[in-house]
Amino acid sequence: MAKASSALLKRRLDIAKIVRQNGEVKVDELSDQLKVSHVTIRQDLTYLEQQGYLKRSFGGAIYISPEGQVHNSVALNSSQTKGNSDIDLAKACLSYINDGDTIFLGHGFLTRKLIPFLHKKKSLRIIMNDIRNAQLVREFSDAEVILIGGVLCEGNIIKSCNELISIGNKYAISHFIIELAAIDGDNSLIIENCEQKEIYQQILKYSKHTIGLLLERSLLADNHSIGKLKHIDVTILSKAAVTEYHHQLLNSNFKQIAINKYCMTYHNLLGT
Repeated sequence: MAKASSALLKRRLDIAKIVRQNGEVKVDELSDQLKVSHVTIRQDLTYLEQQGYLKRSFGGAIYISPEGQVHNSVALNSSQTKGNSDIDLAKACLSYINDGDTIFLGHGFLTRKLIPFLHKKKSLRIIMNDIRNAQLVREFSDAEVILIGGVLCEGNIIKSCNELISIGNKYAISHFIIELAAIDGDNSLIIENCEQKEIYQQILKYSKHTIGLLLERSLLADNHSIGKLKHIDVTILSKAAVTEYHHQLLNSNFKQIAINKYCMTYHNLLGT
């Protein structure tokens, strides 16, 4: 798949941002604002809908929250805040990624939101086990993509640990970027998808640094723990998650080192 031009990438990112900030927007408005034809805007909206960034509506598009719920213009305050949170959490990872890094990119809504911004980094190597996200990386970035083989599970996720030992030995994985569902009271790192558990446990061993992203606690029937909080070097949390986890992080030797309107970043003072 040919990589889209920088102008096309920028316009699509701009559209996603405009829809997120406004809740709902019309094709006419986007065409006037971005100085391109209605046909071009419709093509962009179709692509962004396919990638899960918005929902097409009659004559325009509507923002979709992380839970996949469509919001209209009468409920902008909560959708705007959550929308900005998920993008801010994803973008906060960029400061830890350097040109030439090798990254294992975990599965999830937040990690997918990070992908379009990776075009800013050069000569990346990205390892993953999600076909859909691998296709998105190829669309937005020049990064080398290594897709772990195995059994294809629901949601285009590949379940296999057969290659992890050889991959861990062959490549120096600089960062493991993982989306967390919760941090339990005993500091267990909880993920939502049990199919990922064994793979993530192995990647934690091979990665030089691990970055955990947490938008808000997920209410799970089962706890799929992949390790402990001490195994994380950096945690990036939304303001909603900070309310719950701030004292737990401080008591676990994490220090708050960055803050903006929508999220906070904590560093593990003890390392791993």
